[in-house]
Amino acid sequence: MSIPKGGKYLTFELASQVYAIYIEDIKEILPGEQTIVPVPEFPEYGRGVINLRGDIVPIIDMRKRFRLPAAPADIKNCMIITNGCTGDVKYLGFSVDRVRTVADFEDKDITPPPKLGTAAGRYVKGVYRADGHIVMILEPLSLLTEDMEEAIGSLSPVNEDGEDEE
Repeated sequence: MSIPKGGKYLTFELASQVYAIYIEDIKEILPGEQTIVPVPEFPEYGRGVINLRGDIVPIIDMRKRFRLPAAPADIKNCMIITNGCTGDVKYLGFSVDRVRTVADFEDKDITPPPKLGTAAGRYVKGVYRADGHIVMILEPLSLLTEDMEEAIGSLSPVNEDGEDEE
């Protein structure tokens, strides 16, 4: 994985830590009150799927994915929908505590992620350091585990009659 380039990044919070995703990877941001349909045998960190204007979008609970405690009741989460997924599924969603802003990151302030010897090295693409702050830059698709990719691959588009489109 190459070091991310400078440019615009969407920043968001998760348990008081700030993370970022390259803005061109973002489709849209939704309020957390979406109707999420549970999927049988989804991995633990998968909340289920939503219907986004006819597209099935799997939603990952980022707190569970990062093995963090559940969000306090006063946090109204939101969902970041990213472009690109697997198979017939075009988008992937992430449930986060809150979206902060779109920030301009400069090349000189982005460094490779530390080699921690953990799975985190797979999805932390880089680290942005400026003004005493550290922001982990994430690679959205690398957050999927093999079992989640398999579960997403089994989702097939449904037409308006509720039947598989195959």
